[in-house]
Amino acid sequence: MRKPSGRHRGTNKTLSFASVILLGINGIIGSGIFLLPGTLYQEAGLGSVSAIVLAGLSTTLIALSYAMLASKIDDDGGAWVYSNRAFGAFGAFGAFGAFGAFGAFVGFQTGWFGWFLGVITIAAELAAFLTALGGLIPVVKQRGVYISVALVIIAALIAINLIGPNILTFIDNISSALKIIILIAVIAAGGYFISTHGLHVSQPQAVSSDFRTAFSTAFYMFTGFSFLPVAANKMKNPEKTLPRALMVVMLIVIAIYGMAQMTTIVILSTNLTAETLPVAAAFATVVGSIGKTVAILGMLISILGVAVAVSFDTPIEMASLATEKTLLPAVFGRTNKSGAPFVAIWLTIGIAAMLVVSGSYLFLVNLIVFSAFLQYITTILAWFKLRHDPTLPAGIHLPMAPLLMGFALLLIGYLMTSATWLTWLIAVIVALIGSVIYATDTRRRGE
Repeated sequence: MRKPSGRHRGTNKTLSFASVILLGINGIIGSGIFLLPGTLYQEAGLGSVSAIVLAGLSTTLIALSYAMLASKIDDDGGAWVYSNRAFGAFGAFGAFGAFGAFGAFVGFQTGWFGWFLGVITIAAELAAFLTALGGLIPVVKQRGVYISVALVIIAALIAINLIGPNILTFIDNISSALKIIILIAVIAAGGYFISTHGLHVSQPQAVSSDFRTAFSTAFYMFTGFSFLPVAANKMKNPEKTLPRALMVVMLIVIAIYGMAQMTTIVILSTNLTAETLPVAAAFATVVGSIGKTVAILGMLISILGVAVAVSFDTPIEMASLATEKTLLPAVFGRTNKSGAPFVAIWLTIGIAAMLVVSGSYLFLVNLIVFSAFLQYITTILAWFKLRHDPTLPAGIHLPMAPLLMGFALLLIGYLMTSATWLTWLIAVIVALIGSVIYATDTRRRGE
């Protein structure tokens, strides 16, 4: 999962429909499909393919709320813009004293958790990178080496952000191409394997039969869609382009993920549950050990590219909350001589560093899904509030939209019950920290 770079933001609408499709596919496909097939297979067996497809379809349903709002509001910012318009100072409760303050607070928390979502994503992608690197250099699996390499990468990310991301576009383009190439190669290898060995699939003996957990975990593979509306202000005719693009992108990604999951099951069979790098292992089974090395190298570049891009975007998002949107104290928007938001950079990447050395990849995935669910809830509620707003364009209309959005809320609520107590605790702590910052911001109070 990744979000479009802040360098794309602006007022000129230059992205064509094809560009938006590519941006969306690249934004959604991240480390999840490379590392999670074994976990999903362990949780749901052959049902893991269904879990992925259903998660994709459910995410598409949620994405429709973004699409409908994007057709009415083409400002960049995604979930924060929508919830702030609905519940902020000029939204649902803007003229009603305490209710107005509460509405503004809801808008703030949406932006605050949006930033935190970026922080966790950096940590998760770095954890994925280190896991993949351990498959190539086994000594990295040792805890001390793991932490040392993580800190070196963190230091490099900080340096790139502080000095200037001149190499970012090159890394981004290379990583985007590689992850697509790897997945296509693995799916093709699976086709060849079936043609020579036949189609045989097995249910793992130790399967936990926890379809709800697999269903929730699979959501991580699709959460990147929510960042596509951030680039709405750079699209041609966003009210038409974004809704259609979201649907096309989701269907393409669902197909790729479903085939990739089935491919790893067919090739690795019950051995899939023991593989930490299932896609690379499946490729190696067909083309030999050199295939595993090639696949891991491609994964490393791809995952690192995502981490670099998100490490650049997320501090910019925090600085924007402090400057353009005046939701955070001005200190968070301070910049150095290169124009880099150094306070936001140190805070963002510093917290990501603590998460990556203390949490496992799967834990970070679950935390990302939970944080994303919070964004989805506020966005859907914003749609309910704004769907008949006379001050906004009519936008697109979806048949039975209230019923579908209501079902999406119930689904999200159901899946959130699978979150661990630690996930809930971290979410509460993040919300409380945000509340303290919000309450003590003298600039917001006009002092």
